[in-house]
Parts: sequence; structure tokens; C-alpha cells
Amino acid sequence: MNNKHTHLQKAMNYDALSCYYKYSNPHLHDYYYHKHLKSMEKAMKPMRNGEMNQMKPAKVRIFHAAPKAPAVDVYANGMRILQNFSYKDKSDYLSLPPGKYQIDIYPTGQTTSTVLSRKLDLESEKMYTVVAAGSNEMLKLLTFEDNPYVPQNESKIRFVHLSFDTPPVDIAVKDGDVVFGNLSYRKASEYLNLYPMHVDFEVRLAGSKEAALSLPTDIKADTPLSIYIVGSSQGEPGLEVITLSP
Repeated sequence: MNNKHTHLQKAMNYDALSCYYKYSNPHLHDYYYHKHLKSMEKAMKPMRNGEMNQMKPAKVRIFHAAPKAPAVDVYANGMRILQNFSYKDKSDYLSLPPGKYQIDIYPTGQTTSTVLSRKLDLESEKMYTVVAAGSNEMLKLLTFEDNPYVPQNESKIRFVHLSFDTPPVDIAVKDGDVVFGNLSYRKASEYLNLYPMHVDFEVRLAGSKEAALSLPTDIKADTPLSIYIVGSSQGEPGLEVITLSP
């Protein structure tokens, strides 16, 4: 492995360690974050300008949205990046060198048989949310590309349907029009640009006027939102939303 890739691998490892210690040990969080920056600087230094642009890191966060699945450990290219990750847990963004990654998810404390496994191809400067979703019998690892850009003083919002036993839904304004129609399971809507305001959204079964879930939402300036519909419409835990930015 050449020096460039050695430094990129170290940068990935230090970034993961920094995120791991973010809340439990701020000193170690800062220590590993600075080592991550130093390794990235060393990796970028010998590159030509065009290659530097190509090698700017991707950002990836993990979201556990499978209500019946156990707590898990998450590995990237054989290195554990998240531990004891439970339903509705979401990580911070990890900065990773662009390229191909093997993501393996195991029940916490085990490395014998994966719960989920998938290859990811991460592009330079792009942001992704990788989601574990579904029922125990049909778990899937889904990838959604995040777009953080918003015009100054504006915002935007999108919806992602991750409730495995809920048919297609309409996203509508309460007592008003449908904003996104017939949104199917495992699909994301387009982003909708909005000015800062309060909006009473609701989730309806597609073609129906009856609300399955109310979504009062405060839209703040310069803040993109992704609203994930999770849980079960037929059992427990019930239908609910998790809001992430971007």
C-alpha cells in the first residue's frame, strides 16, 4: 500500500475513533480528531490539484430504523465503527476517503454471522445516510444521498418511507393538498424548498383523506431536513417520525 492510501486508511480509523469517543471522553475525541486531520493533510499533500479534488472525503452516517432488529455493531472494511447500535440510533457523519467499502452489521458482540452486509461506493464530497430497515425476515441496508445545500435564509424538506408494514402514503398539509403522493416503502421524496415557517404535515394512506400520523414541523432557515417515517402501522412500536438534518 502506498503512502497516500496508508494515510487515508489512518484518517478513516482516527475519524471513527473520534466519533466513538465524542460523548464518553471529550479528550480522546479531540485527540483522535486532530490525528484524523493530520492524516488527511498528509494524504492530500503529494497530490496534484486535480487528484486532490477527486480525493476529498465523503461523509457517511448510519441510522438504525429496523424496529424488530437487535442492537448491532457496524464494521467498515473489517474495522468496527459503531458499537451496540439500537433502533432509532443515528451516528454523526463519518469522513471517509472516497472508494469502495464493505459494510458488515453483526448482532452486538458477535462476528460470526452478519445481520446485513453490503458494498458501498462512496464518491468524493458527497454525503450519505446508510439505513438498516425492514422486518427481521426482510432486513435491507439502504443508501440515501443527502444534499445539505440550501439558498441563504431558506430551507428544504424531504420524506423517507421506512415503515415496513405500511402501504404507500401521501404526505399532505393538514386539511390541505398533497405535497408528495404515493410514496412507497424504502423510497425518498424529492426535496421541497420552503421558507422558514411552521407547517402541519400529515401522513395519509395513499388516496385517503384520513391521517395515519400527524407531523407538525418547524422549518428553520438554512436547515435542510429529512423526515424518516419509521415503526409499524400494524403493531408495536407504533408509527412515528425521526427528523435528521440534512
